[in-house]
Amino acid sequence: MKYTSVVLSLVSIFIILQNTSCIRGNKYPKETKTLDSLQILVVKADSAVKTIDSAKIAGYGNHIMNDMQLLQMAHVDSMSGAAADVFRNFNELRWSLATIAGKRGPLLIELGKSEKQLIHLSHDLQHNLVPADSAQYFISNEARKATELVQVSNMSMQSIATQVPRYQYIAPKADSLISLLKDHKKI
Repeated sequence: MKYTSVVLSLVSIFIILQNTSCIRGNKYPKETKTLDSLQILVVKADSAVKTIDSAKIAGYGNHIMNDMQLLQMAHVDSMSGAAADVFRNFNELRWSLATIAGKRGPLLIELGKSEKQLIHLSHDLQHNLVPADSAQYFISNEARKATELVQVSNMSMQSIATQVPRYQYIAPKADSLISLLKDHKKI
């Protein structure tokens, strides 16, 4: 009696071990590799977005805002076309920089979420924990999200690469025009 219960329990343990997902092998090796490579891209994008100095960008935006307020306080009736272009471009630049700085926080949060999702989905696929009928849906959904986040990160970095030099080019012109206004001269 004792012997049969021990044998029965050993057989049941053997059957349970045979049915675990780890022993059956990965049914989705190609998809797992794809998710792992996407995770690497998300980590790189996350690292790049973390290099954005939002304090510096906010400082640029505040400088532009102060100049625009000084322009409004001067009650300038008319100005030259070139001066109007400088201030128009300066104000447009302020909005562009504010958009970049505003995207940084939410983008970092979403990149972190995507990285975790990719890690978990890759693990679940490797261990066959995802039902076969749902696997392709989860894979395509996470791949789409990760790809979009990487694209937004790249666009933000490209935008910074173009807008900061543009600020450095326009700011001295705007400052010289503001100093002329302070001296009560026409611009």
